[in-house]
Amino acid sequence: MGFHRLFKQLRDHDPVHWNADGVEPGFWSVTRYEDYLRVQKDPTSFSSAATNVLGPHRWHGDEGSGRMLTHTDPPRHTELRQLVSRSFTPRAVASLEPYLRSVISDALDGAIADGECNFVDVVAMLPVASIAALMGVPQEDWGLLLRLTGAAFGSADQDFQTSPSARATAAQAHAQLLLYCQDLMRQRREAPREDIVSRLVEAERAGHLSEEDAMLFFDVVMLGGNETTRHGAVGALLAFVEFPDQWQQLREDRRLLGSAVAEVLRFVSPSRHVLRRAVRDVQLRDRTILAGQDVVVWHASANRDERTFADPDRFDITRTANPHLGLGAGPHYCLGAALATLELSVFLDELCRRVSAATLLDRPTQLSSTVINGYKHVRVQLHSSEQVGSGDTAGSQRSRDAEGRARAAVAQP
Repeated sequence: MGFHRLFKQLRDHDPVHWNADGVEPGFWSVTRYEDYLRVQKDPTSFSSAATNVLGPHRWHGDEGSGRMLTHTDPPRHTELRQLVSRSFTPRAVASLEPYLRSVISDALDGAIADGECNFVDVVAMLPVASIAALMGVPQEDWGLLLRLTGAAFGSADQDFQTSPSARATAAQAHAQLLLYCQDLMRQRREAPREDIVSRLVEAERAGHLSEEDAMLFFDVVMLGGNETTRHGAVGALLAFVEFPDQWQQLREDRRLLGSAVAEVLRFVSPSRHVLRRAVRDVQLRDRTILAGQDVVVWHASANRDERTFADPDRFDITRTANPHLGLGAGPHYCLGAALATLELSVFLDELCRRVSAATLLDRPTQLSSTVINGYKHVRVQLHSSEQVGSGDTAGSQRSRDAEGRARAAVAQP
């Protein structure tokens, strides 16, 4: 049974389903939109402090418990968000647009010139460029961070394993990220900048974070800022290949970019799930969830709940009622929501300008992961658009004039 067919079966017949102990401890699966919101918006009943994803590590506990942004509840969670929230406002991330536009346009032009490509690689640097710029990571290290975040999130996939086991691979990747952050923090103590790592150093000096907590903060922001958007962009291309009428509609009317981004986040659901732990006994529908039991809310299922979305299996960029959960909900609503939206908007805009159609050359190879809905290989041929440059406005021309300045500013070590 296919992934989405299975979730539909659960939504219709067993929306709060118990998964028995196996490779990891048992857990409840929540698949309906309404129940997803109840869990996500009630941290007093469903805590994030223990861990936030499935995995065998649940037998032994999570080292980030109660310390990382993803592993805390209010009020500590609120305090942690406030340390860096001003770096992720729509106004703050807007300054990255010229550079992001140059990154994706160069990548697309190169892919078109090559004749065929693995589209996963084409879009790989878009989120890395943006989150690395905000963090203050020099450009020569972006490839390293892409490799480490890929190994951390994709450790269940044998193609990404650098150690004998998935657990060892993930641990090694996280350790390298933490050590990288430690070195970068050392540099910022001597020469602060306007970046997130400098703010983490400020928080450490003020006693809000220990050095290790600051390093964990870096780890989670790098991972969250990279993998989700990258796979969302790949999923967007595949959705447009499956629904070519939607691609043509967006190319003809760029005013649909906002609703198209929202529909990509709903339809693709780059993040598959998050996990919460019951703080007390809770009744959810006809099930009693006991204190201490884990509850998994499935974005991919809630985003296709027929009770909320009409014709949910259709990719429709004109969908107006679209309260999607692609960026989460409640206190843990994505910190980088404005950045992810900008990245996908710029990606789709440049894709429209440069590409008239995409031809799949092989069946896409999906990443083996319960965390990320992503791909390893999507071999395509991108067909050049004859309209490149014809849709430029004065605003986009000003953006292009600024690209060189933005590139130089972001690339400085």
